[in-house]
Amino acid sequence: MQNRYRTLIDQQHFSRSCWALTSVFLLFLLGILIVFGYTPTNDGEGYIEYAQIAIADGQPYPTLNHIFGKPYIWNSGIINLVALSLWLTKSLMPLLILLCVMKALTAWLLARITAILFNERTALIALLLYILYPNNWGQSTMLSSEIPMVFFAMLAFYIAIKATQKNNYPLDPQGRFQSEAEKELFTINYQLFTAGGFLAFANWFRPVATIFIVVFIIYFVICKRRNWLRFSANLIAGYLLIITIIGTSCYLRTGHFLYQADSLWFNMAEATYETDEQPHYNSNPFPPGTARYIDDMQHKTAIECSHIWRERSLQWLKQHPVEYLSKIPSRLYYTYKNDIDNLVAFLPQKDNPATNNITLPLGSLRTQFSQLSAVQYFALFCTVLYILLLLFAFGGSIHLINKRSLDVFLPLFIIVMGSLALALLIHGETRFKAPVMPFIFMLAACFFYRKRI
Repeated sequence: MQNRYRTLIDQQHFSRSCWALTSVFLLFLLGILIVFGYTPTNDGEGYIEYAQIAIADGQPYPTLNHIFGKPYIWNSGIINLVALSLWLTKSLMPLLILLCVMKALTAWLLARITAILFNERTALIALLLYILYPNNWGQSTMLSSEIPMVFFAMLAFYIAIKATQKNNYPLDPQGRFQSEAEKELFTINYQLFTAGGFLAFANWFRPVATIFIVVFIIYFVICKRRNWLRFSANLIAGYLLIITIIGTSCYLRTGHFLYQADSLWFNMAEATYETDEQPHYNSNPFPPGTARYIDDMQHKTAIECSHIWRERSLQWLKQHPVEYLSKIPSRLYYTYKNDIDNLVAFLPQKDNPATNNITLPLGSLRTQFSQLSAVQYFALFCTVLYILLLLFAFGGSIHLINKRSLDVFLPLFIIVMGSLALALLIHGETRFKAPVMPFIFMLAACFFYRKRI
């Protein structure tokens, strides 16, 4: 009885600590937004342009005016949020405040998930690491599809892992579930159905759901063998319901069943002519004579363009499979080479989105160190922290693997599978690793508190 009471007190203390730290983080993010203001980005300016078209058409994105004459269907969720904010208030500020809230709640979800998989003290360490990490501070000053995508994915992850943390369910002598266990199992199935729906919302902002669904199915097969099929079916059913609603709504407006961004083949076409795998910012996205270039593209639909790029890309992939696979290591390098994208929020002049970037002369740092700007010094400091974070996450993974802990499976597999999927489908860009970053913080926290795991 005393141990149960102490456990209850510890859980209450942990819950209060999580909410207190999350609240402080939210106030900090709002303070940054007030002091440094909105940060324009190339993607953000595109979201605003598409949102204004949707407002003029009086319909959610995408409308026929987004499909005809446009190269691809973009991230629907964030464009519709931009449109809603502009339509209701003529301002982006309500949306930016919402992004601050989502960013702070992502930190809370990280702590709760870590507590379920490991323990409360490790969860508080993960939460503190996330809050104190500088590249998490400025993201909510810009129109970012990554913030709501990660928030909904983490929310789905939390609901799913909390619902299935029990391994066994009591049976009666005939091998059937007892009434209470059946009731509990029904609740679990409902929660997994809800988690699948939130994964669909994450996918609406940026395609990511497939990674989480596959990882969870494998997890259910390994750790929840008795109920893996039922659990997987409910997760997928919730996902399918929401994408059916989103896709049907689009079909009724446009005649096309679209439920997520359709830029895969636009990105794949680049692999047919790129000479290196690093991102090519502010360059011509449709170089003449390449697979990306389509004659009279302004008179074609995004669907037609996607079909053309798919045909060209698949034909090239059939002839050059080894060449394509050889690009993966470099793409992984450019994805993980640094983590300073969001520090542009602190640039003294950031009116021009095309020039809102930070570069570090790492190759000649010794001779140019004294000439760095204040933001570059900050970026260098963040780079050091990022390297340490990766090292701690690696150390935490090794510790858990050596202890043969099954709890390491979910975060580690999401990092590995997510990174490989990104490198396989798209060029390397540092911000693309956003969906796996919370799990890196989780494993880094395990390194700091490894004696109790």
